[in-house]
Amino acid sequence: MADSVNRGSHKFTRIKHKAGLVVFPDAAEIDQEFLEGWVERRRAFGVGDDTGNTDRRLKTVEDYTIDEDGNYINRGGYKFTPKQFNTTPLRLVGLLYDAEPEDKAFVEYLDSVMALCLEEYMVMYPEVRVSIWYRTPSHAAVYSDGHSLGPHSDQGVERVGTGQWGYGPADESDKPINEFPTKTVVTASLVLKDTAEGGAMRFPHAEHKEKFAVGTAVFYPSSYIGSHSVELITGGERISYLQFYCQGTPIDGQSQTHVDAWRNREGKWVPPLHGADGAPSSQVP
Repeated sequence: MADSVNRGSHKFTRIKHKAGLVVFPDAAEIDQEFLEGWVERRRAFGVGDDTGNTDRRLKTVEDYTIDEDGNYINRGGYKFTPKQFNTTPLRLVGLLYDAEPEDKAFVEYLDSVMALCLEEYMVMYPEVRVSIWYRTPSHAAVYSDGHSLGPHSDQGVERVGTGQWGYGPADESDKPINEFPTKTVVTASLVLKDTAEGGAMRFPHAEHKEKFAVGTAVFYPSSYIGSHSVELITGGERISYLQFYCQGTPIDGQSQTHVDAWRNREGKWVPPLHGADGAPSSQVP
């Protein structure tokens, strides 16, 4: 079901699918020439200094180990088999850290587009309003030849021993690595580039598969209801901009650097949910 809505000077088309999946075609305008330079600058950021590489798979170049089976273990404790590491997209993080003014403006533009889409999403699903307190810092996923992402939900939690929760015996030494994903409520993805062969996104519970055009924003539940995958890319490149909208307060393994909270940094909740006293609008008479 597709319809259009105006929010300020921005006109949105929104397409509602099953299972909480909403697509916003033409949500953003992406200058591809600028994007190429932006990706190059962010990929180079950190290489050769003490901040390390911005590839989120490893966190930093130096800060990972390889176990006896050849698996990559990053500093967060997450394990990638050699196959997973080679087929997982590169993740660019720290997008505002030491950014040039034009690069900061670009990220802020993307964030503003996502915020407008989020507002529309909350109009369509008002029950989710009180469950969104903050977002995590945005990052970009860069897919190239041979990359894909298997079926998963963004609330999935890895376990130290097996890497899968709910399988095999569990004891204290096999506790979850990091429970941060359990805070995630809604996931959003904005397509920045797609010259790829393949790379369609599949949402089994929404019974939908689509190769989204550049500028399209996609919002969906982070739970198992929003399980999704990205099909194998056999050529070209696909770049997406990702945000996770969360609830609750920081927990073990989640420092303030992992939270890009409007409440924490600017003294208010996610717009337009705040009242004069900073409380969510659902709690304001």
